[in-house]
Amino acid sequence: MKKIKIFLTLLISLIFIPIMVNAASGKISVSSTSTVVVGNKVTVTVTLSGSDIGSWQMTLNYDKNYLQLTNSSAEAGGAVMSSSVAKAISSKKYTFTFKTLKKGSTTVSVKSYEAYAFSDMKEIDLTSSSKTIKIITQDELEASYSKDNNLKSLSVEGYELDKAFDKNVQDYVVNVNEGTTSVKINAVASDNKASVSGAGDITVTAGANVIKIIVRAENGSEKTYTLTINVIDQNPINVTVDDKDYTVIKLRDNYECPNSFSESTVKINDFDIPSCYNDNLDYQLVGLKLSDGTIENFIYTNNSYTKYVEAIGTSIKLIIIDYNDELDGLTKYEEEIDGVKYNVFKTDENSKYYVVYGINVETGKKDLYSYDSVSKTFSLYNKVEAKEIKDLSNLYLYVIIAFGACLFLSIICVISLLSKINRMKKINIELRKENVTKQEKLEEEMLKEEKTDKIEDKKKEDNKEENKEKNTKLKENKNKKKKTAKSKKEENKN
Repeated sequence: MKKIKIFLTLLISLIFIPIMVNAASGKISVSSTSTVVVGNKVTVTVTLSGSDIGSWQMTLNYDKNYLQLTNSSAEAGGAVMSSSVAKAISSKKYTFTFKTLKKGSTTVSVKSYEAYAFSDMKEIDLTSSSKTIKIITQDELEASYSKDNNLKSLSVEGYELDKAFDKNVQDYVVNVNEGTTSVKINAVASDNKASVSGAGDITVTAGANVIKIIVRAENGSEKTYTLTINVIDQNPINVTVDDKDYTVIKLRDNYECPNSFSESTVKINDFDIPSCYNDNLDYQLVGLKLSDGTIENFIYTNNSYTKYVEAIGTSIKLIIIDYNDELDGLTKYEEEIDGVKYNVFKTDENSKYYVVYGINVETGKKDLYSYDSVSKTFSLYNKVEAKEIKDLSNLYLYVIIAFGACLFLSIICVISLLSKINRMKKINIELRKENVTKQEKLEEEMLKEEKTDKIEDKKKEDNKEENKEKNTKLKENKNKKKKTAKSKKEENKN
């Protein structure tokens, strides 16, 4: 009996379990950036998540006065998200791109949503969120940028600053051990939106090394901290060249040889100083450093220093030196090449082509070179070719002068011919006028003669008529006389 009760209890429990199970649940989330500038685009992401999702339908709700939909990953390309799947999924994501239309605050949400489980087609219990987007102007955005361009901390790893760090103090000094070739500078900005440049692993040389650490705030304003790293030299070699104070570089790691030079050493004040040597030039270079850390090359000869400057073209490197002779057809001027002034030869003051005298760094040979200041190229100067070019230029000049003279004479002839043509035109016009006058007079005379002839013809006609009438009367009189005579004759017969 007890076993039967247990069995019935289990059976009832199995029957009513489906009724007691809660319906599946899910959620709809809406996300995007919180702030956007008017006229810019903003992307809104809608995510449907849950378990055993089989089908769904949702509609994105937004204010068209603030947002204009430009792109959608929804099935129909609009605001309606509706689909079903052949296999249960746990999430579905949609993206919508909007163009912001005006300043203000607007909310994007999902409305009219429903989803159904894949396994039993029962409706899923959904919750939905919304996203508020603040639309601001560009000026408002820039006004919101941080102006903080201060450092929070500054240190040199393994060494002490000359004073405690203060964000308002911008100059610091650190003394490091002799022979130090690099230091690590740590600099942290007060604002995590600011950027810092100039920190990190920095190469240093003997003497003063001036390091600029620049903090750039989010709004673009900058602040510069200056850190001077003094690499202590117990026995510095100080020299003065052209009224500038230098320190001779003693460490090879701090001095790099220019191209065409090989590493060497030279004895200065009983120290083996790193140098650079060129066999072709027989030049020994050493590095001298200014107080600001700038290193320059100098030619060292018997405890004398001469600044070494290369004039570099596209394929030739020269050391330009003075040329004491004269060059036919060229005049000496002072011009800059690579920022250094030299004596050069040119055809005229405005010419962009120079002739210089120099030593080829590669070969060590001295010669004259042509220099194109536009393309910055050197080429070997050919005196014969230059003379031929000059002669050809003179020939061209003579041809141009001759052509100009011919052109001038031609212009004079043309002007003279035009003048004659104008005079002939005037004469022709006068003759035409005279001929017209004569013609008019002739026509008048002809008209007069014609009138006279007509008058005479009329008189003749009138005379002819008059004579005709007279003849008619004579005939009539004659006939009358004949009749009278005949009558008289007949009477006499009778």
